[in-house]
Amino acid sequence: MRRTVALCALLVAVLSQAGCSVLEPDYPSGDPARLTQRLTDRAQWAYDAMELPPHKAVNPSHVTPGYDCNAGGFTIDEMAPDVVTYGLRWTVEDVPADVARATEARLRRQFTAAGWSLTHDGNRRVGDHVEFGFRFEDPETGDKFDLAWNNSTTSLFLSGYTPCARVPRSEADTPSPRTWTPRAA
Repeated sequence: MRRTVALCALLVAVLSQAGCSVLEPDYPSGDPARLTQRLTDRAQWAYDAMELPPHKAVNPSHVTPGYDCNAGGFTIDEMAPDVVTYGLRWTVEDVPADVARATEARLRRQFTAAGWSLTHDGNRRVGDHVEFGFRFEDPETGDKFDLAWNNSTTSLFLSGYTPCARVPRSEADTPSPRTWTPRAA
């Protein structure tokens, strides 16, 4: 028994020291320009489907790399330095509940019709606090979009994210120069 424990401990130590790739997630390579273009195209697609009534201008949203991608293996708490997910987020303020609810329903239909999967349903009421929204994921690319609204802020939030991808280190450390502002339909 002691030999087995010692052998296992030695194996763990050797694999950890060697940076064993068998234990690390195999992130696909990604072209930052293509990932950010796909993300901004989909943000516009979602914005168009929302069919919002006239509202204040949406501030430009920067497409930013995030480090939500674990290195894996025995280094679960570490982030892989050349693996990122790109994201953007924008807000429309002062949206009444009935408009937000109708907008949410239209966008749900859009994602569902396009074959996206509902992965989170955020509708709930606690006392006087009401919030609703969702997260949909594209099964082909792994892209995710979240919609959220609550009666405290009366703001409608839309966020989009690409899945983790391995990119050149210089690109991972540099925010994208891309910004996105919805074009009126």
